[in-house]
Amino acid sequence: MSDKHLNNGTVSISTSPGKKKVPVGIMVAKYGLPVILLIEIIIFGSLRPETFLTWDTLQTIAINQSVAGILAIGVVVPLVIGEFDLSVGANLGLGAIMVVGLTAFNGVPVWLAIILSVAVSGGVGLMNGILVSKVGVNAFVTTLGVQSILTGAVLWYTNGNVIYQGVPEELIALGNGAVLGIPLPVIFLIVVVLIMWYLLDQTPFGRKLYAVGGSKEAARLSGLNVGRLTVMAFVLAGLLSGLAGVILSAKLGSGNPTVGGSFLLPGFAAAFLGATAFRPGTYNILGTIFAVFVIATGIYGLNLLGLPFFVEYVFTGVVLVLAVAATRYLRKERAM
Repeated sequence: MSDKHLNNGTVSISTSPGKKKVPVGIMVAKYGLPVILLIEIIIFGSLRPETFLTWDTLQTIAINQSVAGILAIGVVVPLVIGEFDLSVGANLGLGAIMVVGLTAFNGVPVWLAIILSVAVSGGVGLMNGILVSKVGVNAFVTTLGVQSILTGAVLWYTNGNVIYQGVPEELIALGNGAVLGIPLPVIFLIVVVLIMWYLLDQTPFGRKLYAVGGSKEAARLSGLNVGRLTVMAFVLAGLLSGLAGVILSAKLGSGNPTVGGSFLLPGFAAAFLGATAFRPGTYNILGTIFAVFVIATGIYGLNLLGLPFFVEYVFTGVVLVLAVAATRYLRKERAM
């Protein structure tokens, strides 16, 4: 016989007596982000129907967030194992400048320049992983230092100038073309989301990463190679950062040496906010992508209402703080 009990903030929704109770906060949060996104669309669509509820607006948001979405996924992977990678923004900038520099200055074919740029960013991730897992340097310190090194290297290479001359049309087409009416950057984002969702949620490798994040010592005692998994997580973060940089340069048709840092805070805000949905209290890909668009839609809508430009930074910062607090709360709820 089915029963339902309310006790200490938890609800039992099972028909079996021994079934674990599900906290109310977990149940509400699971699909909270899709609901919030829908509410944003309804509110801003009602207030600015002539400018917000248009295909051009939705397409603009989707295209602009393709780079942010890929970088946010890169942020998530180290977080899954309990580590931070603060170099992802600068690594994005490295990939963006490399692909433009190789094609515009050195005549390297576009396809090869893309591979080299993403590979070098992956190499940065490899270095981060080795320093953290093998040398034992704190991830926060390591990646903060690497971020500074990469920023300096990119500024040295470009003299602080935007590279916009000599960028091949083949590269620009990758950032501005479309297939069946779907912009290529959006297609790239969808492909990355599907691959990373499958990798983290449906494979033994992903389960091992989550095990490391749950308890490194327990994972080590169970026979997992924690060091190697840590390195691989940072490599994935580097590869995704480099790919995001390549797509950004292709979309802009230029290489901006200072653009990477602007993606760091939104990336972490999306990762933490995403951890409140679908698998509340756990960093996950689907939640992160919904979070990217919740944040972007909120900022875009506020801009349409005529609010000052600095609202974007305030909004993102508030989201980050609240998301971190919510993630901590949901983790405690899951542990009850």
